[in-house]
Amino acid sequence: MICNVDFLIAGLVILLLVLWYFFGQKRAEDLNSQVFFFFAVVGSLDLLTELFSNYWIISAKGHYGIAAVLGTTVFYLFQAVLPFAFICYIQTLYKNRIVSVKRILLSGLPTFVLISIVLTNPFTEKLFYFEVPEGYMRGPWYMLMYYSALGHMVVALILIISWRKELGHQKVKILLEILVISGVGVVIQLLYHSLLTTGFGLSLGILALFITINNPHANMDSLTGLYNHLYMTRKSNELIAGRKHFHIITVYLYQLKHINKIAGIQGGDYVLKMTAKKLGELCGKKVFRITGKRFLVLTDSLEEYEYYLAQLKKIFDVSIKMDVEYKTIETPAIISGIINAEKLGESELILEYAEYLETLSVQSGLTEVIQDDRQTMNGFLYNKRVEKYLHTAITKDLFEVYYQPVYSTKEKRFLTLEALSRLHHPELGWIAPDVFIQIAEKNHMIEQITDLQFCRICRFLKENENLMNQILNVKVNLSSLDLMRADCSRHLMRMMDEFEIPYDWIQFEITETVATEYNASLRKVVDEFTNAGIHLCLDDFGSGYANLNTVMQLPFSTIKIDRSLIFDICNDKKREMFYQSIVETFRKMNYTVVSEGVETKEEMEKISSWGVDMMQGYYFSKPLPPEELLKLLWMCLGRETDRPLM
Repeated sequence: MICNVDFLIAGLVILLLVLWYFFGQKRAEDLNSQVFFFFAVVGSLDLLTELFSNYWIISAKGHYGIAAVLGTTVFYLFQAVLPFAFICYIQTLYKNRIVSVKRILLSGLPTFVLISIVLTNPFTEKLFYFEVPEGYMRGPWYMLMYYSALGHMVVALILIISWRKELGHQKVKILLEILVISGVGVVIQLLYHSLLTTGFGLSLGILALFITINNPHANMDSLTGLYNHLYMTRKSNELIAGRKHFHIITVYLYQLKHINKIAGIQGGDYVLKMTAKKLGELCGKKVFRITGKRFLVLTDSLEEYEYYLAQLKKIFDVSIKMDVEYKTIETPAIISGIINAEKLGESELILEYAEYLETLSVQSGLTEVIQDDRQTMNGFLYNKRVEKYLHTAITKDLFEVYYQPVYSTKEKRFLTLEALSRLHHPELGWIAPDVFIQIAEKNHMIEQITDLQFCRICRFLKENENLMNQILNVKVNLSSLDLMRADCSRHLMRMMDEFEIPYDWIQFEITETVATEYNASLRKVVDEFTNAGIHLCLDDFGSGYANLNTVMQLPFSTIKIDRSLIFDICNDKKREMFYQSIVETFRKMNYTVVSEGVETKEEMEKISSWGVDMMQGYYFSKPLPPEELLKLLWMCLGRETDRPLM
């Protein structure tokens, strides 16, 4: 029988080019890449031995010796192994490891049986044999090879469908396409034995895997030449799945934004390249660039971890400088270390924890080393539980609004209220607002929370309209993300319109930090509020870097002095004088001044003597749920006292 070997030659050329390119590039060294390499090598040898077998058969001219039998037997062996190799490859995509040795042995049992049949075939002649002068002849069990190939394809299809969520849409699509291509090749050769398309279909499938999933460039950072976030995820998940210990060190160039400003983007890129070079020289292939200004070192040795940590501290010490475009640039870093990072269970969780550690740094312009401990880990895991619960709380609207009364020194009564968000976890108890609000802002959930809470506030005011005969307004906090919404002002005013709430019943509070980041979009939102008759309050003045220029840029009517400035004013003369000067300055500028954090009678009396308009703090009342608030307010109506009943 004369066979068309053109498909074999084309397929072999494709696979050799894939292997040549694969070897010529810096490539991933995880299990998936290793199994892909094995798959490609076996596929190449399969095509090569099939080509050799056909060539020998054709050129033998009726003289079939041991070479023909041996060559064809080896070809059949590769044919038996290839489908099983593809099953193993799919498993490495699923959990970054071969699921289990036991399962492999069980699933590979048909393959092992087929291999034994192939090895004994020269004696049994069940699969193939040679006769003179007919040549190559198919044996009675010849179809076993096709049944094996098609059977493994069915198994592969079942695995792909079963694991589709874990694999992801893109990988599922690619794997299904490969099955179709390979399956068509098998069917064509089954129907037309002279067309050797099985190997060609296999080569196209391997080529597709190489281009899409196992492309070396997909695992590399184009700027630095280091491994990237994608490969780090795969590698760490593989180690986690294999229950292996490993440790990581992250290097965070927190001043890169500043470097870009003074040296340009090219200067910043130069710093990144030099950093990558230094890390590569120290740690070799264990270095990854996982974000724009964050690098990671992964090691399975505690001794290496300690050594790298010490060396990195020296490299990124403040004394180490880089010359960038004739400018001397210091490159301090935050270096964080996690021992036994596998305990976190997920690669993304590891990176989040590393970022969490970095937030603990004071960022003083010096290189800092931060290592995790049990307390820090517990804090991080606590935040993750809160983050998970936030989704439920938003969906089910589990947030509550508490109100803290604000006391007027002139009228001797509660004159305004501040609305404050509260959240109770069934196991963790009350979650501190600073905690869940920060997490909500980081995960872009704060806008949803604001909508839910503002709706509650409007409903409360609508249901207690008579209360507003005694209360001037309710102060509502807005985050920077709230203010960044294009329709922020119009959206909130629409909600007020729905409940028929007069605009002057609400006063929005903007924190000092947000006001410091003044921009055109913030100005637009503020103008829309003020034009509608909604007053604005600057919250937490003195907690950050705001100055009088910041205050005057926006049309605030009220200034709230942060509670941090009240600390020890009764015992520290300098603090007392400073606080008093702030009050006097804002009073002269016709701002309504509110003192936050008043907790003692002594503080109250001293601050009152300076002409503060209002005071807020636990001395007067803690934040209260609506029912308790109403009781307190009605109890205090008509009473002129320095300290209303609680």
